[in-house]
Amino acid sequence: MSGIFGIFQLDGAPVDPADMQRMMAAMAHWGPDGRSQLIAGPVAFGQLLLNNTPQAHREHLPRQTASGLLLTAEARLDNRAGLCQQLNIANPDREYTTDSQLIERAYDKWGEGCPDHLLGDWSLAVWNPQTQRLFVARDHHGNTALYYFQDDNRFAFASCRDALLALGVPRRLNELFLAKVLVSWPHHPSDQTIDQDVHRLPPAHAMTITPAQTAVWRYWRLEDTPELHLPTFEEYVTGFLEVYGEAVNGRLRSSSPVAVTLSGGLDSGSVTALAARNLKAQNQRLAAYTAVPLYDTQNTVGPNRFGDETEFARETAAFHPNIDWQRLDARGTDPLEGLRRSLAINNEPGHAGANFYWIADLLQTAQAQGIGTLLTGQGGNASISWTGAPELASLRMTWREKGWKTAVKQALPFFALRALLTARANRQIYQGSAILPAFAERLHLRQRYIAAVGRNFSVIESHRSPLARRFGVIEPGSSLLGSIWAEFGAAHQLEVRDPTQDKRVLMFTISVPDHFFTGPEGQDRWLIRSAMAGFLPDTVRLNSRRGRQAADLGQRLCQISAAVDQALEQVAQSEAVNYLDLPKMRAAWQAIQVERSLETTQKAVTILLRGLNAGLFFTGFVHGKTSDLPG
Repeated sequence: MSGIFGIFQLDGAPVDPADMQRMMAAMAHWGPDGRSQLIAGPVAFGQLLLNNTPQAHREHLPRQTASGLLLTAEARLDNRAGLCQQLNIANPDREYTTDSQLIERAYDKWGEGCPDHLLGDWSLAVWNPQTQRLFVARDHHGNTALYYFQDDNRFAFASCRDALLALGVPRRLNELFLAKVLVSWPHHPSDQTIDQDVHRLPPAHAMTITPAQTAVWRYWRLEDTPELHLPTFEEYVTGFLEVYGEAVNGRLRSSSPVAVTLSGGLDSGSVTALAARNLKAQNQRLAAYTAVPLYDTQNTVGPNRFGDETEFARETAAFHPNIDWQRLDARGTDPLEGLRRSLAINNEPGHAGANFYWIADLLQTAQAQGIGTLLTGQGGNASISWTGAPELASLRMTWREKGWKTAVKQALPFFALRALLTARANRQIYQGSAILPAFAERLHLRQRYIAAVGRNFSVIESHRSPLARRFGVIEPGSSLLGSIWAEFGAAHQLEVRDPTQDKRVLMFTISVPDHFFTGPEGQDRWLIRSAMAGFLPDTVRLNSRRGRQAADLGQRLCQISAAVDQALEQVAQSEAVNYLDLPKMRAAWQAIQVERSLETTQKAVTILLRGLNAGLFFTGFVHGKTSDLPG
């Protein structure tokens, strides 16, 4: 994805060109195909270009518009045909109209309401010199990143946090953010980062900045989607396929070859199948990458799970003759290298450190093979492949599927369920975490957590309401997933696109009544299973088992035991000792060396690696940046 950056001097002083150069240099990897900037008195915009679509080659940003505005953007719009019609763009001109030109026309027509009309992955900034007003916005739920910093004198924004740090923004640790990462806090604060003074603009949000005030608001709520009522289940399937097909097809508009991540399941499998179908019609091929284990996973995945997705992925790939399938075992990297690469790219510790090594291997492979667009299906669990949560439909079903304890919780009145969950939170908040108890107590984390659970209606209702549970997974208006993937893609000079997070797909699947996701014989995920008839082999389409990523993590760690010991010692010599329970991390490390089981693997994920991810961050934090971006 391309990147943008800019400065607004709130005190009216002209922008220092050296500051713009510092920002551009700090995020140079976002612009392999061009870099430019424009200074207009107290405001300056910049763009770093990745030619990710045929029209991107014609982009010229930032620029002053015919109406006197200053505009910069990074965008891939997926509703170009509809926008061209709404904006009265003549047919001969539509193919050559760039996405930023569509944004310009949309802003001229709808003003600050234009985000409602832009589908795809995008972020933008518009400066109006007449009103001295800066407008910044980000897409509904896409793979984009946008950060900002403000003090008394200036406001600065960028797709990459390093560009803001290059301005000399102080690195003050956001301790609460760190604590929430370590304990897997539900409903993470989406506007915060590991840096106290740097904020993230969440998806579906916009903001205006003037010398007098700054306002941030959410312009779209998936939660307001009404339920859809159609006469037959077949009509839901037809409508879903139409919307989902449009989402996949729109993300195939690429100026470089397209690839897809392919697991053995329904989310990435359906993305792969629809993409292969559309590309075949254009006589094009599709590269598909499957991350596979190096070691045996039989004892580490638990019931109804599988750790090696090779056979299911192979069958999906073989079902479509234009798929070039590759198994990637990440033998050239390791879990520690994955942590270091993620810190270099995202510059803050994250939740899913155990997966970074195979993600890094996959992205490096795609980059080396000249891939420009990488499709994923990561957002599908609560949208296209929602189970329907039949266990929440009735107490009898809950008792049968989840046991009497869960059934009792479902039957409790709201106040009693809240009391039960807060009591459990009090007991379990530190379990499976590397957080140092003294650090947590200093922050009053236990009390904060209990209070958050007690007053958060959606958290409580997710134990008995399917819709609340879905929103807890999707996190509309607050998900961090899009910014992480945007930065990973930029680091490898490609764009990661996820059709399962398309606004239209989210709204359609949320509107389908839950009972339609359950099949006539109790099968889960029945909407996607039905829709994929003829697109996926039945062995994959009807499979009820689920894959588990990084299932051979324990053996991979044991193969680099000296490096793990060294990393633990390095962390022990850093400021991380004030935040991490090193003895607990070492105990998890010792346990996985003795036995590779489901329990020891889970502790290696949540205690050892998540702790190391935070700890290795501290080894570079005092220097203002975790490390240089790997090549």
